[in-house]
Amino acid sequence: MSMLSKPVHVSLGAYGRVPHLVAIADALADPPSDPLLGRLDTSRMQLCPQNTGALDVEWCQRLRNLYPAVEWRLHANVRTRSKHGFIDLADWPEHQSYFRELAELSQALAAPAYSAHAGKRSEASVWEVIEHSRELTELFGIPVAVEGHYPMPDNRWLFSTWQEYRQLLESDAYYALDLSHLNILASRTRVIETGLVMEMLASDRCVEVHVSHNDGQRDQHLPLVHLPWWLPVLKHNATRAAIFSEGRIALRPQ
Repeated sequence: MSMLSKPVHVSLGAYGRVPHLVAIADALADPPSDPLLGRLDTSRMQLCPQNTGALDVEWCQRLRNLYPAVEWRLHANVRTRSKHGFIDLADWPEHQSYFRELAELSQALAAPAYSAHAGKRSEASVWEVIEHSRELTELFGIPVAVEGHYPMPDNRWLFSTWQEYRQLLESDAYYALDLSHLNILASRTRVIETGLVMEMLASDRCVEVHVSHNDGQRDQHLPLVHLPWWLPVLKHNATRAAIFSEGRIALRPQ
């Protein structure tokens, strides 16, 4: 039985490098389970860059027609007909055509939100990424959420400190809160800002919550086999955001 009263949905990237439709068919045929979260909910699913196959408007419209009961949304740098690579919110000025393509795909899916990683310090500042998210929210016509990162020895990632997460909360930007990223931040700084996490979960600007397990050093996208410090925080603090599990799922034999 799940430790949460709110449903936790399937992030299809958890299936790894398999075609989108293979992961979708497997999830719908027998919804996967997580050791602590229980059975995952497939009424809402996220298309991710880990899955193979390029997306276009026709494919998205066909997917929506095939599975009208499922709410679809895109995450991060999904593959499209024209481009695949690591393109983050920091890169919006140089890759406007890619984001315009993502906006069209999101519209074809009737997606309620889009989330993307903030990106590198070498490409933008914290406040520039927040401004980019505002511009993209206007372009997409739906919330475009900033997903923060975690500390690295070279300090490459934006939104990788508790102070920067506070800046994100206090801005008017929408965001996706990846609790596994915060586990790495807490492990490397030896500080857990529980109050800040509670505030971020409670905000109506939080449109997604991503969950998975890691060892506090790397983003491993593992199932929740051990109780993380943030799970009681999530359990006892209501969030209106959609929760997605990014813990690895083994594809069943066909």
